[in-house]
Amino acid sequence: MNATRSLGLRVALRFPTTLVISVPHVLVFLPLAIWNDNPGTDFIVQMWGIAVAGTLVVEASVALVIAAERRSGRVAPTASTPDPSTRWEPQRVATVARTVTIISVVANLTSALLGASTLRSQVDAVLPSGAASILTPFASWAQVALALLVAARFLGGLSQVAVLRWIGVLLLAQIAVASILTITARAVSFLVLLVVLAFLTNLVPRAWIAGGIGVLAVLWPTVYAVRNQLRTAHGIDVDADVSASDRLRFDEQIVRAAQYGPGHDLGQPGLWDSLRYGLVPRVLDPGRAGVSSGNLINEYLGGVDFSAYTFLPVATAWFFWGTFTVVLLYAACAAAVMALRPWRAIARRPYAVVLLTLMLGGPLAWFSTPPDTTIALLQTLVTTLPVFLVLHLWARRSEPPVPRDVGRPSSERTDVVAAAS
Repeated sequence: MNATRSLGLRVALRFPTTLVISVPHVLVFLPLAIWNDNPGTDFIVQMWGIAVAGTLVVEASVALVIAAERRSGRVAPTASTPDPSTRWEPQRVATVARTVTIISVVANLTSALLGASTLRSQVDAVLPSGAASILTPFASWAQVALALLVAARFLGGLSQVAVLRWIGVLLLAQIAVASILTITARAVSFLVLLVVLAFLTNLVPRAWIAGGIGVLAVLWPTVYAVRNQLRTAHGIDVDADVSASDRLRFDEQIVRAAQYGPGHDLGQPGLWDSLRYGLVPRVLDPGRAGVSSGNLINEYLGGVDFSAYTFLPVATAWFFWGTFTVVLLYAACAAAVMALRPWRAIARRPYAVVLLTLMLGGPLAWFSTPPDTTIALLQTLVTTLPVFLVLHLWARRSEPPVPRDVGRPSSERTDVVAAAS
């Protein structure tokens, strides 16, 4: 059993982007399509296939290079580097993690209480106040906080109980914000991110993850009913014919893209516009319009401009740009993730685990769509630069220890590189 589990983890870490893309298709989208006899099941498989084609090109190439190095007897450079834990002050990393957590919680709650991004404000086309706009960049720090808490745990700055307690604070804040906004998408996305990150970093036992997923499945109908009650209380019409199980029919969302085919320019941001929106703060570019590809698609389908509809990540990218671009897009995502190797110590490398978390919560998120996710990733990276600066200037050790095996012949060094590196 342990050998099987170890093999499964090695395969997952060799093909992490493929894993993240495949899990929702294998566990959610395709089972629902097959169970409900969806006539567009082949299209769902096609979308999954073109995304995986892009990720496998990159990940399989890296795996082949690693295998060739091992066959030739060369030792990977990481085998002679010190443990990343020796480069950091664990307590200071923990302090930064707690501080970012508090800032993100305050920013999220205050922004929501000021009316930013509530469903009511979207329906009424009410722009958020200036104070809410200032807080918006820090709302994305929830992902950064989660990553830093994981890093602090594996560096030794936080105990298992402490890190779970702080993650609980983040989660409760997301639930509170969802109740204020009457929108559950952000909270669900955060939960999915937490589960995926916990699995990849081995933060908690696998049994805990499976049990948590089971609990969420049981609670979903209640959560859905409460959400609808809150929307009704805010004067928002709710379709009583759509049940909690109907809301999970993501397969129908994906299949609907097939009706319209690929290659639609609805005014969604292109590459340069994405860089503009992502890297230039709004205060320096106040005249630009808001970005919501979901709103554009909803208008295209005959809906209102304050509501969003998407075909989920892969099919939405295909709808906008076609098959070739989807392959390139997911190949680029895989390349970005593989650049964070080696995997054996990613949880003890704060910069790397933050970047991985932003990828998982952005371009590789299960329900978010491009180009919005790319813009959000760039915006979060810009706002996270001060955190990286504090980590570099305050939490790093000025003189990391020299590797113990420096100077020894390579044949005498212990090959500590995991199979997933």
